[in-house]
Amino acid sequence: MTDQSKKSNLWKAIGPGLLFAGAAVGVSHIVQSTRGGATFGTAAALIVLASCLVKWPAFRFGPLYAAATGNSLLTGYRLQGRWVLGLFGVLTAMILFTTLAAVTVVTAGLLIHLLQLEAVFNSWGLEPRYNASLVSLALLLGTGALLALGGYRWLDRAMKVAMPILIVATLSATLIAIARLSFGSLTFLPSVDTPGEIGLTAAMIGWMPAPLDIAVWSSLWALARARTSGNALDSHGALKDFDLGYCVTLILAICFVLMGASIMYNTGRVFSSSSAAFAGEVVSLYTEQLGNWSWPLIAGAAFLAMLSTTVTVADGFPRAVAALVSEAWPNRKQGPEGSKTSYWIVFVIGAIGAMLVLVYTLGREGVGFTQLVDFVTITSFVAAPILALLNHRVVHSAEVPLGSRPSLWLQAWSWAGIVIMTSFTLAYIGFRLGMFQSVLGDL
Repeated sequence: MTDQSKKSNLWKAIGPGLLFAGAAVGVSHIVQSTRGGATFGTAAALIVLASCLVKWPAFRFGPLYAAATGNSLLTGYRLQGRWVLGLFGVLTAMILFTTLAAVTVVTAGLLIHLLQLEAVFNSWGLEPRYNASLVSLALLLGTGALLALGGYRWLDRAMKVAMPILIVATLSATLIAIARLSFGSLTFLPSVDTPGEIGLTAAMIGWMPAPLDIAVWSSLWALARARTSGNALDSHGALKDFDLGYCVTLILAICFVLMGASIMYNTGRVFSSSSAAFAGEVVSLYTEQLGNWSWPLIAGAAFLAMLSTTVTVADGFPRAVAALVSEAWPNRKQGPEGSKTSYWIVFVIGAIGAMLVLVYTLGREGVGFTQLVDFVTITSFVAAPILALLNHRVVHSAEVPLGSRPSLWLQAWSWAGIVIMTSFTLAYIGFRLGMFQSVLGDL
């Protein structure tokens, strides 16, 4: 085989891992990692690194199970007991609308900033608080059309364009940002003292590098990749593809932390609660490093990154729920990915629910998109240890061949992650209950 053929085969093999990166490199990176760097300085990188390391086994078990069994994680959940499938369904229902709303409104803010749409809306006499909702609606309609026309193939191709651009731009800006950091400005341990800092830490961990339910999506994307390519799932290739995507998400998250720290830490500057204004501030982190000439490239790349997140999230939830329905009612099952009818019903319901969330939250005084994002990410933070335990149980179940099960060191890593996530979640719940009791006492 020639070197050119090897490169071509490698490029074709890359797919679900980049979809994972596309779903992950969005709100958690552009919003939460940047805010973390601005709040905690370079010490926020420790939060990012720890969260990614702790969650890695639980995420990896998605493609591992798919490659070992030819089924999605949802099949494994059902075989563990229908209550497990029901639990996943409840957790999905809790975050479907708010998650889709959060990623879409951030994308809308970047598009408004990129095309300078605020001036257009002002000329129409629209209230500024509804601008992001209107653009979000257009994005969801466009996403539906994109998925209807191309499905997985378009997702695959879009990631191979968007991610390299964002990676190069982010690494370039970060290298310049690092040069501006003096040793005296470095922080090594995050100081988490105030309720706001505790909340931001939980929010960062909740979606760093992504919410854990994406492990199910990864298993479904791996199956879709095998179906569309006509090739059988290869365990080694699937895990290498996933690890590549995971490393990309970790590196980019640290880059966003460093840029936020280099420009905003200890400066008194704070991010806006408006999605459009926040988008402009994030793009300025790049342009202040690279120069104003880079604005179109950076704004476009950031928009592509968030658009990829919106598309993958808009695809991931319906894909997961359609597969869940097919597992819950086997007599109606149409393959491991479920029926197209279920997929599109969930897509429409999800889009309508997301729009209602945006209209309700962004239309209220004093409520910005950052509050919405924090609510969604903290919810995922609380659910993470439950999903990690489910994934651990599934990959050690009888249907997974002994030779395909995790090694001893990965088993130990997985258990350590479950214990750490559970401890942090219980500590956070205790903190919130303490605050609630304090408020009641004051009353």
